[in-house]
Amino acid sequence: METSRKPLAKTEGRRRMPLSGLTIAWRGTPSLDDWVAYIVRTKSKRFILADHASERKVKALLSRLKTMSKKEVERLAKG
Repeated sequence: METSRKPLAKTEGRRRMPLSGLTIAWRGTPSLDDWVAYIVRTKSKRFILADHASERKVKALLSRLKTMSKKEVERLAKG
């Protein structure tokens, strides 16, 4: 007989980057490589910065984005 497991907890957040003024959102599961980070836009589609990445890669990307301009961030995105 199989036992039921508790579902894994999802983590998500948003941060406004100081230099570019863009809002970056991310979500994922702490121990899995299913993290995604994207630029939040209201009128157009999302620009994906990282997809199927580890939590460590997403957090490192967020710290790098703090010092980048809007043009550099959008160029980095896989839109």
